[in-house]
Amino acid sequence: MGRGNGTFNPYTPDSGARPPALTGRERELAHLQSIVTQLNGGGTEQHVLITGLRGVGKTVLLNEFEGICEEAGWPAEVKEVGRNSSVATLVGRAARRAMLQMSAQKRAGELLHQALSALKAFEASTGEVSFKLDVTAAVGIADSGDLIEDLRDLLVAVGEAARESGLGFALILDEIQNLSRDGHEALIMALHRAKQKGVPVAFVGAGLPLALSLTAGAKSYAERMFIYPTIGALTGTDARDALILPARSQDVEWEEQALTQALAYTEGYPYFLQEYGRRAWAQGDGQRITAEEAETALALVEDDLDENFFEGRIGRLTDAEKLYAAAIADLGDGPQPSAAVAHRLKRTPQSVSPQRDALISAAVIYAPRHGLVDFTVPRCGAFIRRRYPLPTPPPL
Repeated sequence: MGRGNGTFNPYTPDSGARPPALTGRERELAHLQSIVTQLNGGGTEQHVLITGLRGVGKTVLLNEFEGICEEAGWPAEVKEVGRNSSVATLVGRAARRAMLQMSAQKRAGELLHQALSALKAFEASTGEVSFKLDVTAAVGIADSGDLIEDLRDLLVAVGEAARESGLGFALILDEIQNLSRDGHEALIMALHRAKQKGVPVAFVGAGLPLALSLTAGAKSYAERMFIYPTIGALTGTDARDALILPARSQDVEWEEQALTQALAYTEGYPYFLQEYGRRAWAQGDGQRITAEEAETALALVEDDLDENFFEGRIGRLTDAEKLYAAAIADLGDGPQPSAAVAHRLKRTPQSVSPQRDALISAAVIYAPRHGLVDFTVPRCGAFIRRRYPLPTPPPL
């Protein structure tokens, strides 16, 4: 028998899944809506790069933007940037999908035909393998073999076709920190050219905090092209509502002490809130989630997070990388000086820089400021202290 008036658990601790109560993100959602509104009206709007730690809901916001685009009739799809993804593949496939959808909607015009020809030339110049396009490759457009120049040509051509069709073209990329530096630069320059031409091309991306330095380092004008919302833990009423509202939708309430326990453990991180809610809900079938149920849930939540959230990131590290991570955790929570990490290992900063660089490359840690390091996953330090503590004394 389920709790309340339903038989299902209302909490959704799945990667990228929309929480039942999307609280605390009203400002970001309003801006995402304004992008489509502005471009549909012939105006302009800054591109968006959302950053934050793992589990704060970046992918959820991308999915929301995809839905906003679809409601406006724009073709849109969130694409995840893998470690070996190329910007040519990502943009080429997004452009192909968008233009074929325009064609299927009977919005085809001369500029759409030209854009498809540009795409065919682009695919030939970059060596992409794709389904056959029944058009002749353009000559002199997107066919130079220079990624920066050809990507600019392609985005402008797709944007012009979208404008002719009364639509916009949305490029939505997740895990943007996985793009190479060259890929970042080519993408930014292409988006800059599209904006100069006034075509309705929108970019919304999301990634870990280290994506900020990659984007800003690619081109100086990137700072003016983008807004950079950083999202994190929910606070106050937003965190409480993330737990209360899903239960209340099924006529179940949280006891105040149970709520206090859950908020204290999760520290307001959205993924952790959903995990805690799921486990607390499953501990009984009454109309109230009690303090006793929340207490029982805590140990289960910690086990779930250890096995399914933390271990996959830390357990695969080399022994030397684990030691470096353990030294960070041993110093405490929050950003730690790189020099202090090396000192804790009784090493010089130069001798442990390979481990630091490897952990940054693996997106386990990042540098919030020069000379500091921190984990990209909230509460990761506590996990490492439990499972991979620094040996005493630390190895020489």
